[in-house]
Amino acid sequence: MTAVRIISGNSLQAELTDDLAPVLRAIAAKLGPDGRAALYTLGARVRRATTGTEIARHFCADGTSEVLLREALVSADRDLGDGTARMAVMTGAALATGRRSVAAGVHPSRLIRSVDALRPEITRHFEAVTEDVDDNEGILAAAALPPDATDALHRALELAGSEGHVELSDQPEPGLRLDHVEGFSADMEPLLSGVLTHMDAVHVLVVNDILTDFKRLAPVIEGFAQSGKSLLIAARGLEGAAKQLLERNRQAGVLRVAAITPRDKGPRAAEILRDLAVATGAALVDDETGQTLDTLTPEHLGAAEAFRRSGDHVTFSAPAGDAAAIALRLQDIAHEIERNRYLALDREHAQRRYARLSGRWVELFIGPHRTEPDLRARMARALASVRSARTGGTLTGGGVGLTEIAARLDAERPSDPTDRAARALVGEALRATGRALRRNAGLEPLDGVLPADSVRDPARLSRDVLDLALSLALRILTLETAVLRTPHHSH
Repeated sequence: MTAVRIISGNSLQAELTDDLAPVLRAIAAKLGPDGRAALYTLGARVRRATTGTEIARHFCADGTSEVLLREALVSADRDLGDGTARMAVMTGAALATGRRSVAAGVHPSRLIRSVDALRPEITRHFEAVTEDVDDNEGILAAAALPPDATDALHRALELAGSEGHVELSDQPEPGLRLDHVEGFSADMEPLLSGVLTHMDAVHVLVVNDILTDFKRLAPVIEGFAQSGKSLLIAARGLEGAAKQLLERNRQAGVLRVAAITPRDKGPRAAEILRDLAVATGAALVDDETGQTLDTLTPEHLGAAEAFRRSGDHVTFSAPAGDAAAIALRLQDIAHEIERNRYLALDREHAQRRYARLSGRWVELFIGPHRTEPDLRARMARALASVRSARTGGTLTGGGVGLTEIAARLDAERPSDPTDRAARALVGEALRATGRALRRNAGLEPLDGVLPADSVRDPARLSRDVLDLALSLALRILTLETAVLRTPHHSH
């Protein structure tokens, strides 16, 4: 049998806060550079949870506030890539402060409106303490990675430059390895049999469709066979007479040709093909451009000094695209990255396209590490912070910059009690990270702040984390009634 309880008001808020207390303490205790982790058991094995998201996944039960916290941290980890521990700590501080205000008579709905009204002022204070990033030293210092991992990330970021992209990948061998690509690159699958992986002075045909017949272009293809030139065809697919013509000429050794298709499918495949056309200067055969195979001439083909294929990864060295057209295409992709700021998969896909079209692509391979089993995850979080810092600048780390923003909020003392409560709630959320770091370092609250001259936090990420924490805390505070079912045992 189950017993039903209906609770509301202060009793509900107290129970929701108490439910969150253990997991919030566990997350707060792992903040800092000393490699702290929360331990849990899975079967007969003891495992380590080192991020706010991991701790929430394994420590949260099925209570209302715990489910909300877990879902919010998982979403933030996916979309932001870093900051979930700070978000949890901020949420706990905001929730505790808001609960006291509500108990003192402040209505939750009015409190939400007052916090929303503060957002423009919070933005101004963030801007006042934000500095442009000159290098990645401070961000990587905050990540506290092993020296070899820090050095590898430094090198990768230097090779990629401000326009490039660093991709992290696994490798079975221990250690770290860099692969640096110059030119246009993409993930493409072969459409023809054979293993042709290298062609010099290649001409490029790009078709945003499935090729079944070359039509009037067939003489151009035959001309390539007679002249010994290399031809690369990129299309959605290759079938029928078109595939038979290429296979017959390739197998006869009279035509150096390779045909490839994007590994991505659907709209993403179309974007990759458009990128390739711009990079190589090819006229894209596509319904939108109006270019057809019937009107295509050799002058409409793109070009590159060389084509290389390794597995499904292809590279075009020194592609011959127009610099102005490439710059315009990069601008469009940059806007796409901004639009997808909170959609991790779409944002990362656009970031890869931007880097590959700009010709600055670096892949960092990470092997198993004896003492750092979660090394790749830690490096991924550091890389996410670097990317955020490049677009939004940095704050003084160790919670110092956030505490300064809280002090700026304190300078205003409104007469309305709800407005004062809103400032107190935001201020406590901002101070929470620094307090947790000082506590974990063994410092008393009045010992000042941690030395943070060499440690920087990404300003944009910090603001995003704050906004998510405030939203979650206020959402919990507005829960007015809950129906709880608990087991009832007869004796």
